Amino acid sequence: MSAKSVKSKIKKGADKSESRIASAAASLSNGAGTLNRRGGAMKDRLSYIGRHLLGSTRDLTDEVSAQAHLRPWAVFGIAFAAGVIITRALRR
Repeated sequence: MSAKSVKSKIKKGADKSESRIASAAASLSNGAGTLNRRGGAMKDRLSYIGRHLLGSTRDLTDEVSAQAHLRPWAVFGIAFAAGVIITRALRR
């Protein structure tokens, strides 16, 4: 084998490698763009759910507070019963 044919084969191999690397880079770039778009949509959805849960929590807190003012003994009894149940569950 001559030096010229060896150089030619090396050049062909390098060209193929360069082409494959460029293809892989383009594919990774496309995948990153897709992930970024999907991540943005997921972030928006989770943000919406978080705001909804926060609003629901505020409503529930307001309702519990109102009931506590109307029926303090009932709230005390429920809290006492919950404490007893949790204590018994944790002892097992």
